[in-house]
Amino acid sequence: MSSRRNFLVDCSTAMAALALTPLPSLGLSSLVARTPQSLEKMSYSLLASQVDTPFLVLLSPHNVVELTLLKAPLAPRSPSALGRRPPGDACHEKFSLIFDGPKDSLLASAIHHFEHRHLGRFEMSISQIGAREDLRVRYEAVFNRPAITTQT
Repeated sequence: MSSRRNFLVDCSTAMAALALTPLPSLGLSSLVARTPQSLEKMSYSLLASQVDTPFLVLLSPHNVVELTLLKAPLAPRSPSALGRRPPGDACHEKFSLIFDGPKDSLLASAIHHFEHRHLGRFEMSISQIGAREDLRVRYEAVFNRPAITTQT
């Protein structure tokens, strides 16, 4: 039978070893703290390339909802009328991101903290769209912003 002191030393040693173990080696790579990325620096092509991949919505440290990016439709550019000034957003990229998520974890229409394995952490506003299907809910993020020329 070991003494209380030996037990505490063993526990302390185990906790120190766990604290020094890299999270990816524990299978927790998605929880590695990353510097939040600016969504403003992510181009349409970069975001659209992530169709059919999971995005995590971090509601709290113990409450994470997984959404899947279903599609990323790009709106056609506004046609220019001869003799008319183009609209102020004529050179903007206009697109949306359509996500699919579980019905049992409804998300409010708000800005949420997202994490993606390739894009990192960022904040994005989403809203629920359409009728709820049996087990799934659709969400949309809408963008109308100056075109981005660089990707991060």
